[in-house]
Amino acid sequence: MRTLILVVVVCLLTACANNSGQTDAIKQAQAFYGSYLMALAGDDSAYPDSKLREYLSSDTLARIAMIQSMPEQDLLTSDYFTYTQDYDPAWIQALRVDNARPFMGGWVVQVRLGIEEGKTLHLEAFMRHESGVWKIYRVRDVTDDYEHPIFNPGAIAIAKDGRGS
Repeated sequence: MRTLILVVVVCLLTACANNSGQTDAIKQAQAFYGSYLMALAGDDSAYPDSKLREYLSSDTLARIAMIQSMPEQDLLTSDYFTYTQDYDPAWIQALRVDNARPFMGGWVVQVRLGIEEGKTLHLEAFMRHESGVWKIYRVRDVTDDYEHPIFNPGAIAIAKDGRGS
């Protein structure tokens, strides 16, 4: 009987911890996109590095910085986190962040951005626990079934050689 009670307690604690991680990942993605879109839509679209480090994986930030330092690279043809060239403040009200599912020890959070003509752009933000916080390490455009190849060593090597991607 004690074993059964112990198993039930452990299962309940694991479920609560999982739900908490899921909720925290969604909240972190919501906080990032809410503030990031405001900056992107503003007159000064520079988003502070300190805020980027708060919400984004250090590896992802390093990869983006390395790629952006390459002359004439075409691996990042739009903003990595929104898959857009620019953003209109009127679209921010359509932002939706929800429905996280487990993925390789982290979470994949569904993000829907408002875009032109009242449409939405569906993204997936991949989250992992880093420095005690859920951080975005990968973003995929579900609407257009596309992902910037920042994690593709072959595409990066080609871009470094100046041959395009």
